[in-house]
Amino acid sequence: MHARLTTVEGVPSDRMDDAARHLQERVLPQLQRLDGFEGFIAVRDRENGRLRGLALWEGEDALRATDEAAARIRGGVPEATGGTIASVENYEVVVFEAPSAGPISGVTDSVRGVTDTLLGGGGEKQR
Repeated sequence: MHARLTTVEGVPSDRMDDAARHLQERVLPQLQRLDGFEGFIAVRDRENGRLRGLALWEGEDALRATDEAAARIRGGVPEATGGTIASVENYEVVVFEAPSAGPISGVTDSVRGVTDTLLGGGGEKQR
C-alpha cells in the first residue's frame, strides 16, 4: 500500500468547516472513482490553519497512475479552503490498522444516543 500526503496551509479558521465539507463532498467522491483507491483520511489543525489529506492506494503503480488525476483534484482545494497547497509527498505504508468500518466525518461517539440516531445506529452505545 502507498499513500499521497497533501498539506494545505493558510486556511482561515472560519473556513475550516467549509474545507472539511469540500473534502467530504468533492474530493473524496473523485478519489473513490480512481483505480486502486483504498481510502482517505483528512486531519486539520484549526489553530495553525493546516489541513492534511492522506489518500491510500493499493500499491505504487496505482499511486503513480493517479498522479495527474490527483493534481486536477487538488486544483480546486485552494479556492474552496482559502489556503495554499504547501506540499505533496508520496510514501510507502508500513503499518496500517483501522478497526472502524465506516466514515467518521467528525463524529466519533454517541452523545446521549443522539449521534447514533442521526447516523442510523438506533441507540446509545453500551460501555
